[in-house]
Amino acid sequence: MKILLATPSLMPEVGGPAYSVSAIHRYLNDNDCKVATLTRRGQGGEYAGLADMGKFIAEFDIVHNFGTWSPFNHGISTAAWRADVPQIFCPMGMLEPWALEQKKLKKKAGWLLYQRRDIERSAVIHATSGSEAGNIRALGVRTPIAIIPHGVDIPAALPARADDMQGDTVRTALFLSRLHPKKGLLELVEAWSLLRPAGWRVVIAGPDTDGYGAVVADAIVRHRLRGCISMIGPVFDEAKASLFASSDLFVLPTHSENFGLVIPEALGHGVPVITTTGAPWGELQETGSGWWIAPGVQALAQALDEAVGTPIAELRAMGKRGRLLVEERYGWQAIIQKHLELYRWVARGQTRPEFILE
Repeated sequence: MKILLATPSLMPEVGGPAYSVSAIHRYLNDNDCKVATLTRRGQGGEYAGLADMGKFIAEFDIVHNFGTWSPFNHGISTAAWRADVPQIFCPMGMLEPWALEQKKLKKKAGWLLYQRRDIERSAVIHATSGSEAGNIRALGVRTPIAIIPHGVDIPAALPARADDMQGDTVRTALFLSRLHPKKGLLELVEAWSLLRPAGWRVVIAGPDTDGYGAVVADAIVRHRLRGCISMIGPVFDEAKASLFASSDLFVLPTHSENFGLVIPEALGHGVPVITTTGAPWGELQETGSGWWIAPGVQALAQALDEAVGTPIAELRAMGKRGRLLVEERYGWQAIIQKHLELYRWVARGQTRPEFILE
């Protein structure tokens, strides 16, 4: 089967979308598919100009289009429709209620002009969680929806960690994501200023978005937290794994996530998680592997207070339960089989997958 993945960029600073599409490409190749990933020029994948787009796409059995609103994704959708190649549309969280409120008038115009049409021309929509599927349905879109979560590369073994507070050990609460208003960083800084727990620090890692890092840095200075909150910039690959290994708690106080890939990444490294109901991770409560709280400073401060007061041995146990959750539900081998099942149904009319919603 010949599969074309399309996403604006595969550059690491894009974060979750680039990681997921790269991993899907890699694992599909391992399953004897012929795969190409199309991106904008110079963004890590193959490139085809407008004049060659239709001819390029016509060589494939199916197009999996990752992204919303951008001219790139609109061009892919139009070219696939004209070439009569079935398309799977993956909005990547860009149709979530919080996201739709940002640049609201511009998005309303885009919805009327092209975006709804692009979606309805697709054979199926790929949502990464049940909550994302529900939010798409609320827009009045009736296209079938496949629910397939993102997969996670799980470390072969948990890192060795100190389980006591002897000596000068300082415990670390980690934030790792894009520095963006929707991620709740200002709420994290304010909540930490209310607690100032002894023996703990916060590490903020991730690429800056439109200069928002300066806003966060100003908040840290304003709350006089430079001694216990540090910003270290983006981290990738081994540096990222080492950062997880040196952390005792992961915090993502987000306003909106369709999936929140970094959450199972943290759990896969055995780190318990605090996140909000803006992310579809009620499994944290169900499995005792973290805290799933309402967005906002007060709820975050309460969860952080409980977490830093939890014996380190219990935090480790929570992390192990989270790792087991990820192994059972989010390992790439199981996730990629769902992709293959979906592609065979869309491109070849084989058995309809059980994870399709009408």
